[in-house]
Amino acid sequence: MSIILVFIISIGFLVLGIRWWNTRRGISLVLLTPGFLMLLSIGYVVFNSWYHTDPNLLKFSVQKENQVYTVKGVWEKPLDAYRFPTDFIIFYVPNNAEITYVKRNRVKDYKNMNQKFLEESIKEWIKKEKPPKSSAQIFDIETSKKFSFSFILPDDVKGDDVRIYYAHTREEPMDALEFWFKKIELK
Repeated sequence: MSIILVFIISIGFLVLGIRWWNTRRGISLVLLTPGFLMLLSIGYVVFNSWYHTDPNLLKFSVQKENQVYTVKGVWEKPLDAYRFPTDFIIFYVPNNAEITYVKRNRVKDYKNMNQKFLEESIKEWIKKEKPPKSSAQIFDIETSKKFSFSFILPDDVKGDDVRIYYAHTREEPMDALEFWFKKIELK
């Protein structure tokens, strides 16, 4: 009810502001300002609901020095406003060998985040995407325009045998988490 009342009052200000434009410009500007602010805020919400990042907008470069792989990522366009503060790196290693060292930027309050819920959500989503037979090893990484992470593979594992995915998470208000995945080639 109050939203309708605000909308009606804003329309009234808009009509009065247009009507008085030629005779009383100062008052007209004051009356038109709430209408323009309302239109700008509606436009902002609509744009951010419409704009989604796409896997094609994310580019990776991989460097190997000794046993340490460093992956650098860059988004070609701005990140979506409703992105989740954390994205994820998913490793599939043959024979479920464990990756023990992954260096990356993390969200400052990652200790307060419900990591189990997030990881379970990703595992449920991965099941729909026909994952490899080995178990997923999931690491969080801070969502940012430019990022990098480095890792060391177990001794008996070659880079060609490992499958790595970057999972981008998005959470619009009043909506469930959404994910998309992009494969990282170790070449």
